[in-house]
Amino acid sequence: MAADGPNINRSNADDVDADGAFERDTRSIGEGVVSEYLWARGLDRVDYILATHADADHIDGLNDVARNFTVRGAMVARTPDDSEYARFAATMKESGVLVQKIGAGDVLRVGNVTAQVLWPPPGRDENAPSRNNDSIMLLLRFGDTGFLFTGDIEKEGESAVLKAGIALHSDVVKVAHHGSRTSSTAAFVSATHPSLAIISVGRHSIFGHPNREVVERWRASGAEIMTTGQRGTITVVTDGRGLNVSTFVRD
Repeated sequence: MAADGPNINRSNADDVDADGAFERDTRSIGEGVVSEYLWARGLDRVDYILATHADADHIDGLNDVARNFTVRGAMVARTPDDSEYARFAATMKESGVLVQKIGAGDVLRVGNVTAQVLWPPPGRDENAPSRNNDSIMLLLRFGDTGFLFTGDIEKEGESAVLKAGIALHSDVVKVAHHGSRTSSTAAFVSATHPSLAIISVGRHSIFGHPNREVVERWRASGAEIMTTGQRGTITVVTDGRGLNVSTFVRD
């Protein structure tokens, strides 16, 4: 569970300063939010973690997950010469987690779920710094339902995937790059045509995310828009036929 204010441990005298005030909890998102959520669900292991790309807001929290849970494996598209990725790689090595590279054309199967890797293509420059368009785009299908995860992919990546002629229609889309105007072109929105578009974004983004025109573009396509900044954790459950959506913050 996430809260707006700091978590305070009143039983720990070290948390109290000289004037009696409590110190702010400085735990990372990976520790205080992601791990807490998984623990609350009764989990002590994670089969796979997938780093979309090496930006801190996408990869840093995975270090805590690898330390706090038994992780079977990790997947990345590239191994860039990047400080955030170097930290991630070191954590995986310390935790005994095997890192595997995946790319467009790969298909992952877990039970009756298939995950098709749409982007990026394999063989991109391994030594180049991490970029938004290195993001892994993943299309999950279970029964008649589809979920599209886009990372921070931008217009160039979206265009390349569209040119590949892949059927992108999905029931749920995780909107690219936090709803930034760098992504979500009209052609891409039209091709995916989801019933639910989820935007992962803070309640008050210093970058101005999500872009108003992008939100309206998704809404005009017929999608219901949900943002984590307004609704908190958004959970979507499917039996392969329909969707059951719940949010931490109710209407």
